[in-house]
Order: sequence, then structure tokens, then C-alpha cells
Amino acid sequence: MASSVENETVGVPYETIIGEDFDEDMFKVLRHLSVDSESTDEEIASKANMTINCVRRALYKLYDARIATYRRVRDTKTSYFVHLWKLLPVKSNIQTYKKKAKFVIEKLKQRLEYERKNVFYHCGNKGCPYLTFDEAVESRFKCPVCSTPLQYVNNEKAIDFLSKKIDELKEEVENLPS
Repeated sequence: MASSVENETVGVPYETIIGEDFDEDMFKVLRHLSVDSESTDEEIASKANMTINCVRRALYKLYDARIATYRRVRDTKTSYFVHLWKLLPVKSNIQTYKKKAKFVIEKLKQRLEYERKNVFYHCGNKGCPYLTFDEAVESRFKCPVCSTPLQYVNNEKAIDFLSKKIDELKEEVENLPS
């Protein structure tokens, strides 16, 4: 029975679990794995009209993200090992997503704490760094890159944004099935 790739994670798309590495090749491979219970990389390549290297690269990324798994069996005719690939159960994918989301929440909390504890200064030029108060004092309130005088930067918008993102992610993780 064919199932939709997006439905495999109960509303959590695979792109979210995998992150920035998700690409069209991975989508094609996922589509074929969701239809077949187990497939070899050669079968997926022929069905998806892709090169074997692209399929294997996508499969390894899916394996690293704990979305797909494989088992190795010996081909009786050729005596070579064949890898049979399949998608992991939904619960495993949800647990992977929860772990990644909790990691992101912790990183966002650290950044929020940093933003709250520091006062920032900037010269206004794009390529120049933002400096904390201590760094600004050390540089005598002049930009270390362009020597322009530093101006106070209000970071309330960044603090509000980080707080909202943390709350959104926490709510999303709490609403996922266990």
C-alpha cells in the first residue's frame, strides 16, 4: 500500500527532520521508499531515473538522519552483498525530530541569555561585527574594522524573536505524539 512521504511523520515533513541537506534527489528516493517495503539502490535508481551515485548519496543522508535503514544480504547468484533499504517506523522519525528540536531549543536559549546579558554596539556598516560593551570599551568605542564610532544597538527585537521561536518550538514538541 502506497503512503505519502509527508504522512509518515504525522505532520512533520522530512525536510524539517533532515534540515538544509534536503534536496530533490532525497525527495525522489523517499517517494520510492515509501511505496516499496524494501528496495535496493539499483532498483531505486532505475525507477527514479537517477544515477546510482545520487541515489546512494541520498540514502546515506537519510540513514544519517535516522529516516531510512538497510540490511545487508548476500546475492545467491553473484555472491556480492546487496543492501535492502527501507524507511524506519514513524515513531523513530518523531523521536529524531524531537531530539533535534530540543537541541535547537537549547541553542536558542543560550543565544537568548547572551542577548539579555549583553549590551551591543555597532558602527552601522554591513561587514563590521557587533561588539559587546566590554569589547566596545576595549576598542574605545571605535569599530576595530573601519574605525567608525560605535552606536548603541537596541536588541529588544532579537530578544522578542528568540523568545517567540523558543515558545513555538516547545509547543510543537509538546504536541507531537509520543
